[in-house]
Amino acid sequence: MKHWLLFILAVSLLCFPLSGQQTDRPDWVRQHPADGLSYSGIGMAKTSEEDYLQKAKQNALSDLVSAIQVEVATRSLLNTLEDDGHLKQTFVETIRMEARAEIENFRLVDSWQGDNEYWVYYELNKDDYEAFMEARRQKAIRNGFDFWYKGHVTLQQGNLITAIELFSNGMDAIRPVLNQELFCSYEGKTINLATELYAALAGVFDGITIVLNPATVSATPFQGIREPIAIGVYRNGNPLRNIRLKAEFVSGSGDLSSMSPTDESGVAALYVRNITSKQMQQEIGISLIDDVFRLFRKGSYAALFKQMLSSLPGATLTVNMAQTQPSAYVRSVQSDMDMVERTVKSLLNNNFFNVVTSPSEADIIVTLDNKCRKGNTVPGELYSFIEFFSTLAIKIENNRTGQTMLSYSINNERTLVPENKSASQGKNMAARELIKRLNREFVRELKKVTFDRTGEIPERQHVEPDLPVPVVDRPLPEKNPEPSVSVPVVVPEVTPSPVVPVQTPEPKPQKTMRVEWFDGVFVEFGKLTTMGDKSRIHLKVINTNTDDCEVDLYHMNLTVVNEKGEEKPVTNLKLGAKSNNYRVTALIVPDLPTEMVVEVGRLQSVALFQLKDFKNNIVKLRDLK
Repeated sequence: MKHWLLFILAVSLLCFPLSGQQTDRPDWVRQHPADGLSYSGIGMAKTSEEDYLQKAKQNALSDLVSAIQVEVATRSLLNTLEDDGHLKQTFVETIRMEARAEIENFRLVDSWQGDNEYWVYYELNKDDYEAFMEARRQKAIRNGFDFWYKGHVTLQQGNLITAIELFSNGMDAIRPVLNQELFCSYEGKTINLATELYAALAGVFDGITIVLNPATVSATPFQGIREPIAIGVYRNGNPLRNIRLKAEFVSGSGDLSSMSPTDESGVAALYVRNITSKQMQQEIGISLIDDVFRLFRKGSYAALFKQMLSSLPGATLTVNMAQTQPSAYVRSVQSDMDMVERTVKSLLNNNFFNVVTSPSEADIIVTLDNKCRKGNTVPGELYSFIEFFSTLAIKIENNRTGQTMLSYSINNERTLVPENKSASQGKNMAARELIKRLNREFVRELKKVTFDRTGEIPERQHVEPDLPVPVVDRPLPEKNPEPSVSVPVVVPEVTPSPVVPVQTPEPKPQKTMRVEWFDGVFVEFGKLTTMGDKSRIHLKVINTNTDDCEVDLYHMNLTVVNEKGEEKPVTNLKLGAKSNNYRVTALIVPDLPTEMVVEVGRLQSVALFQLKDFKNNIVKLRDLK
């Protein structure tokens, strides 16, 4: 019997060996330790992982920090601004994560390695942690106060932009301790530094006014305003220098110059180069360029300063248009397609001109020459096509001076017509394709026209044809810069210095359709082209920020709906020099338009073009032709 017992024990040991890993596993691995005097952190990593020692340490420190309670003091800025709990929680998580990166004086208590696991145990004395946080708080107060004080001095000197940067740096300095009370002494008084910094930033635009001289101007269609608009920027009556401004039409349309930053007197100059809208009263909005407000738009700060961003200072220039429209007389040297002439007249009527029947009544003379010729037969898969080539030349002259204001042409626009169509049907189809392009391009070119209506219209019985010469890829005419001008700005209780002579840079061409995709990045529609069974939507991506940005296009994130309400699948994408039928990415350089081409099946027009990126930024354009 004794031998049998020994035999059974030996078999049991062979079949069920004791696991060394389980028997050697320390208590702190089995159960998280609890110590009232210290914070504990336990971390584990698989030994098969690269750098498993470091990963286990980081996991342990994360565990340690998670045990630290971030208390929000009663008189802290976070508690003062609290509304719905979200703001406080966001900052608390930020504070905890930043503490993890800076925490020190933790010590290694123990480590253990099993067959495929490595465990580590770290500990941080609570008194050491409190001392660390107090030192951190004192440092934040010193640095934050320095930025706050310098910001106020700079603001009093009239340098708003530098003051904003200093106040912003102050907020960054105290951000790790925003949950604590940050009191300090200044000029014999105790101040709450966090509250003062926040108030300085939130109120940085208080008392700022943008003053226009004049605030209302009169204008004539297709003419600029000869005198510049003087724009003064002041804070509590004191001029603000080096302020960048932007101007854009709130209602109406036209061509505006860019503006140099305000000078020492707080003054900048704006030129209205041209007015191209039919509205009798138009408005141009003047506002601050918001590059300096990036801090307020990111992360947690966006919630803190949302009210301030909604009430930035601005001003409005009112433009009253003359009651009389300029008149246009249209003549045709040759017209193979009557509908083209009708379209030109309609475009002129719809864009500020009154079409008249006599050249003696016209401010401008519009000369047309349009031809259509039949080409070769083009074999197709199901049936053949006949080529038709359309040519259009338009010349616009000032009837008073004879000066050529615009030369526009379309050369050999190719249209494929089914072979079974008659010659007249083919010409009509070619005319319709030509008109599509004319509708897209001619109005855009027309809005660049400026002319002088001074002088008498000559008496004429007959106007000799003056055949315009079609021009391919003609360069845009250069504009002469405006002369230097001195215009005083009148402000209540303030007498600003005269405007320093301004050399106005060349303006950018007026855009037909432009929408903002995300902050400072715009998408601009160019044209819609069709060849065979494919249509291409030509656009430009424009980055107006100071830094480069990356744009990512994915074919499933683009939606194209045609004139029938049908969604057309995207077959190819092109962004800059990169092309792919699936996905393209490109770096968009500031102020350098990047070409974007989206290829789809053949369509007549685009009812909706929608695109988004992987950050869910969405842009929509409608009625593209």
